[in-house]
Amino acid sequence: MSVKKQQEPTPTFEVRFVAPNISPEKIPLRAVSDALSAVQDLAAGRDPFETPHVPPEKGTSLVDVRRGSAVYRVLSHAPQEALSNLRRVGALLAPTINYDVESEGLVAALSPIESLSLVARSMGCQVEVALVGGTSIFSVGSGDFKRISSNLLLRGDTTVVGTIERVGGATGMRCLMRVPGRRRLLYCVVKTRQLVRRLGQHLYEQIAATGNAVWIHRSWRIYRFTIRDFTQPKLGDPKKAIEELRSAGLSAWDQIASPESLIRE
Repeated sequence: MSVKKQQEPTPTFEVRFVAPNISPEKIPLRAVSDALSAVQDLAAGRDPFETPHVPPEKGTSLVDVRRGSAVYRVLSHAPQEALSNLRRVGALLAPTINYDVESEGLVAALSPIESLSLVARSMGCQVEVALVGGTSIFSVGSGDFKRISSNLLLRGDTTVVGTIERVGGATGMRCLMRVPGRRRLLYCVVKTRQLVRRLGQHLYEQIAATGNAVWIHRSWRIYRFTIRDFTQPKLGDPKKAIEELRSAGLSAWDQIASPESLIRE
């Protein structure tokens, strides 16, 4: 009885680590994982501020590893969309990009590009995404994130009001806040260990955190936030607040027979 040989999958694109004398066995698995995860986000067009994970139908799989630098061949479950998104990233990485026009596309690509820049810096290489055995779609070096972010990110002090969901962490001083109007939790850096302990005493309570924020140009999404201190907002009696508003002039509406008609006029 003959056994039918299973056909090998056809990869959609390649991720290459390009540098002199580099090879797959010289690259730590963590660097490979970080790079492939970042490229998967770019291929899927995932906005990290809106979507926590890449949907399975848009995911990617590693199907082959080759030498000649270090080449990782990747299969996308949505190949046409993946190649279209990757080519768009190539345009965003061009040195002559109009950041005002393309800032929305850069919002989704910013975090993965930062990850690829960190991998490139740690390995002393370029991380390149290319057609299988063919031309480069784009390449990310150690300085590319800094080049893009200098035109796209704004920095300054601000206050953020939200509810503490989690505090602490094995690798650093962190805090997760649920902020009204934001779908995903805001991931914050906490300035001191003493402040971490204070925040831990107010889990699931609302606070007003002051610190330094990094915003994305035009969209005004908070990209990063570092907490320096916090207070708890004091809420007064709502009935008393309404009466004070009426005393300040809102009661004048009571003298108008048809407020809606007046507004329309």
